[in-house]
Amino acid sequence: MYSSARNISIINVRITHKTARVPLLEAVAFKDKTNALKALRSLGNVDECVLLQTCNRIEFYIVSEEGENVARRAKDFLAKRAGALAEEASNAIECSLNGDSLRHILRLASGLESMVIGEDQVLNQVWEAYLEAESAKAAGIILKHLFMRAVSVGRRVRKETGINKGAVSIGSAAVELAESLLGKLDQKSIVVVGAGEMGTLVAKALARRCLKPIFIANRTYDRAVKLAESLSGKAIKFDKLEENVADADVVICSTAAPHYLLTKDLVSRFMKQRQNKNDLVIIDISNPRNVEQATREVEKVKLYDIDDLQLIAEKNKQKRQRSIEKASEIIEKELILLNRDVKIQSVRDIVSLLFSHAEEIRQRELSKALKMMGHVDEKEKKIIEDLTFILLKQTYVPIVENLREAAKDDDKHLIEVAIKLFGLEPI
Repeated sequence: MYSSARNISIINVRITHKTARVPLLEAVAFKDKTNALKALRSLGNVDECVLLQTCNRIEFYIVSEEGENVARRAKDFLAKRAGALAEEASNAIECSLNGDSLRHILRLASGLESMVIGEDQVLNQVWEAYLEAESAKAAGIILKHLFMRAVSVGRRVRKETGINKGAVSIGSAAVELAESLLGKLDQKSIVVVGAGEMGTLVAKALARRCLKPIFIANRTYDRAVKLAESLSGKAIKFDKLEENVADADVVICSTAAPHYLLTKDLVSRFMKQRQNKNDLVIIDISNPRNVEQATREVEKVKLYDIDDLQLIAEKNKQKRQRSIEKASEIIEKELILLNRDVKIQSVRDIVSLLFSHAEEIRQRELSKALKMMGHVDEKEKKIIEDLTFILLKQTYVPIVENLREAAKDDDKHLIEVAIKLFGLEPI
């Protein structure tokens, strides 16, 4: 229990699509998030932490009283994961403290930090990251409040700016890339590998552009069937993937498989059977990648990945410039409130200790009074208990509000005086 105002730092350490290409993100990524959170806490002086990991970002959010020191250790920890690419990773990792960290998570939840500006998927990703950390007992009340506020602000931004109107996802960007390469897709033969969240976004974006049925493959065949039926497409079993890919114009891969689904040797075999005279375009937006990079060497195969979506993403950003400006205005206003709330958290333990001491005294004196009164029925006992509680509340609530105001104003002297006056110093 802390006996003085805490110098809380909110730390964000991140490596994202803005500074790192896919191979580097893959090198740094964590396979087991629970173990990653344990390792992060073992760095020392980490009170709370959350790990947010998606196809194009890996981010730590940390609460600590040693802001810059912990930020440096977290950065080193992340960079070392890249092995031979450690120096490149170190240059790509960004660190933010306090107000800058708070602004970043509000922008992130609002879709302003996404590769495709305004995407909705990041809202779920932000909240899921918190829930995973909570389940691992790594996150506490400060990060809970921070992540709840971020999600709330993200929803407000979308509602008031319309920044998420239209096709705004990595999946839709992949479809736009295919369209920019091949022209209209309405008569193209297209295979989508993966029927999860991203695969569904891809398939839905394609369904709006294609007249021919889309082929959907997934390891769980029933899931492929369900998605295909909803879009008038055709489900294919994984063991039939070869014959469908062989004559496709476009293959878009989006699964969570931890290994390659399409290797150079496999695609070479496909191409030998191919009757289609056009190039085969493969777009891999999986994390980790599902298509071996050496596949680029196969004749008449054009392989693209998330890094190749940057041009599409930039066009999307230009179209949404006015919405971005409005979103930024909302975020700056919300940031003032969030900064205030974080400062209030610095006296949370003091407030808790103050009420705990007061309640201990109330219970002790109440017990003495009831014994002195002799027989008291339950109704009378409740009246007396309620009276003592109201007296405590009316006495201490104004004091607590003044402590919170002092925290908002960074008035450490007043807080320390209150600690001494109420005897909250450690014994």
